[in-house]
Amino acid sequence: MKQVQMHAYGAPEVLQLADVDRPDVQPETILIEVKAAGVNFSDILRRRNTYFMPTPLPYVLGAEAVGVVMETGPGVDAQVYPKGSLVLAILPQGGAYSEYVVAPAMFCVPLPPHLDAFAASGIFVQGCTAHLLLHQVAGSIEGKTILVHAGASGVGSLLLQMARLAGAGRLISTASTPEKRQAAQKFGADAVVDYTQTDWPNAVIAANGGQKVDLILEMVGGDVYAQSFSCLAQGGSMVVYGAASGQKGFIHSEHFVDESHHLQGFNLAHFIGTKMDLWQASLGAVIGMLAVGQIQVETSYQFALQDAMEAHRQIEARQTIGKVVLIP
Repeated sequence: MKQVQMHAYGAPEVLQLADVDRPDVQPETILIEVKAAGVNFSDILRRRNTYFMPTPLPYVLGAEAVGVVMETGPGVDAQVYPKGSLVLAILPQGGAYSEYVVAPAMFCVPLPPHLDAFAASGIFVQGCTAHLLLHQVAGSIEGKTILVHAGASGVGSLLLQMARLAGAGRLISTASTPEKRQAAQKFGADAVVDYTQTDWPNAVIAANGGQKVDLILEMVGGDVYAQSFSCLAQGGSMVVYGAASGQKGFIHSEHFVDESHHLQGFNLAHFIGTKMDLWQASLGAVIGMLAVGQIQVETSYQFALQDAMEAHRQIEARQTIGKVVLIP
């Protein structure tokens, strides 16, 4: 089978297509033919060796794969995972950039057969992140004005849709290009601001009728993180769940005293490790919303397995919208 391997850290060119033996099913595992492998920013951090968890070499990237059950090992209930059924495989140790994967059954989630495999690749990382941010971390959002940074991204696009479903008030987003701003509006933003402009916080306030926002969901870092406080209402909250710019963000502690701001952080891997029951409930909720069409996962950026390095290049250049998918 074909597989994208990484034998060194560095630029996208370290991702190399290789021919390897198809893995054999083991007890308590499932052999899956991959139809869609999700590409996430965490893959890029692993490739650079800047991820918060160690990345051993050689390594096969990809924490999520959607595919068809080919074979089940001893100890796996074949009625739960019948041959030919669609499953989401969660792969904490990587491996999704492959034509086939063997995944522990405990990390495989049966999916409704009518779900699009590409869209389903956005359930785990993007979907659960958005759902948990809104329903477990941010507190009550009903009626609140919310600023969602990078509203055309995989998580941002789902945050906008889920916030609307949860009864949020005015939704404002940021995006760097006309195409991304148009996409953020499609996903539910009432107004979209260009955060490459130096006065973007004032534009956010203007878009909110001259008022600062109640909640900010932030994943850019650097100057965007620091400037976000200037458009956050007194007593408002900001939740940080990423730093895509790779830049550190600083804010004076006096700001929290002067404005009574609240700052929280979120890491999906940490959340899963400490609150498994809440994460599992979130996963089920996201699958349900996708199955009945309440949310949509944008998957127009699709790449063949051998083009994994190009997928990484485009994500790093901020050229993509929604979920990026590899097709084995």
